[in-house]
This record gives sequence, structure tokens and C-alpha cells, in this order.
Amino acid sequence: MQRPPPPIFPIFRSLITCAVLTHTYVGGGEQSVTELAEAIGTDSGTMTREVFKLEQAGILTSRHVGRTKLVRANRTAPFYEPLRDLVTITLGPAQVLAEELAHIDGIEEAAIFGSWAARMRGEPGPAPVDIDLLIIGRPDRDDLHDATARARSRLAREVNTVVVTSARWQANEDGFIRELHNRPRVTLRLAVGDT
Repeated sequence: MQRPPPPIFPIFRSLITCAVLTHTYVGGGEQSVTELAEAIGTDSGTMTREVFKLEQAGILTSRHVGRTKLVRANRTAPFYEPLRDLVTITLGPAQVLAEELAHIDGIEEAAIFGSWAARMRGEPGPAPVDIDLLIIGRPDRDDLHDATARARSRLAREVNTVVVTSARWQANEDGFIRELHNRPRVTLRLAVGDT
């Protein structure tokens, strides 16, 4: 008789599951089931069922404050760090920002820099609080603002954007630009033809 797969096996089985993992493993902190449902764009019943499945698998943990159920990543699970790394790589800032920026004209290059990039490149240090985004080019500021607002909502993290022209980036003359050239960056893979 074939045994069923372990409960953690289907962790990326739906878009809702992926969104919950992004909010809890990348966003960090506790969120209520209602807050998760609103952030992800689903109803509380669906979110309650999703949270229950992820709790059963040991991926999430919860506690009650009055009638409010607060959930977070299960940091005591033996797989917490590898799963956090996997979620960050596959569903985290680089993926979300690339998706949100892909259709904005005027972006020649985009990259994450700062503490997120440093941690993704293996530099030790505290967990990043916000995401620093470098945009090279001349995108429409309103379109860029809208895209980063959507990314901020999906990631449950602030996104700080720096826009520099291609000429300034290539000149590499001022101290800030030189620092960016010398520090870790994670280049975002924007769809060809959409920039």
C-alpha cells in the first residue's frame, strides 16, 4: 500500500499558498487571518482553510488574541531556514519586483541592492527590514510608484526606490553610484521587450 506524501510536500500547490508563504516567510511578523485574506485578495473562509492546512504541515503556527487568530512562519520547524530561503528565492523580492516592473516602459535595468541583496549573496548580517530597489533608466514615475506599491503589498515589506539615468550609472562618478557598483546587487530578470 502506498503511503501518502508528507504534509509539507505540496507547499507550492496554489497561488493562495504561494501568497501566504510570501507574506509569512518573506514579510515576517504576525498577521491575522483577515489581514492575510485582504492582502491576498481572497475571503476569510478560504484563508482559514489554507492556514489550517499549512499549520497541519508545521509550516505556520498561530495563537489567539481574543477572537483574532494571528499566524506566522513556524520558526521552530527544522526546515524553517531552508524553506525561508527557498520561498525568498522563488517567491520573494526578486520574483515579485520583476513581475510588477516587467511592463513599465523606460526601465533599462532593475536590481535589488542593500541588505536584501547582501543576504541573497551570502553575506552574514541581520534580517533585512525593507527592500532597496535600483532602477536605471527613465520610467514613468506614476507607473513605477504603482508597481512598487503592488510589490509592497505582496511582500509585506517597504520598497525604497532609487532611479538613476543610464548616463549617470555609466559615468560612475559620484560616491553613491560608485558604492552601488561595488556592493552586492541582484539583477531583476524583466521580460524581454517589456522594458
